[in-house]
Amino acid sequence: MTIEELKEYFNTVSLPNEIQITVDMHIFDLPKFLQANLAALDRWNRELEKCPSYVRLINLKKAIENQ
Repeated sequence: MTIEELKEYFNTVSLPNEIQITVDMHIFDLPKFLQANLAALDRWNRELEKCPSYVRLINLKKAIENQ
């Protein structure tokens, strides 16, 4: 999934107020989480799949889809 596809997904999906992504990752402020991680993706200049923010956003997408 590309950065643009992720941005489009998060712009169109209904976001919960908070979400438990993994056992050790509970997000309380989704807009701030998305803003920070999407900004980090824009600055990343290596392989996308190795970016920690990319992994977080993919995990968030999976968590939303599994709700």
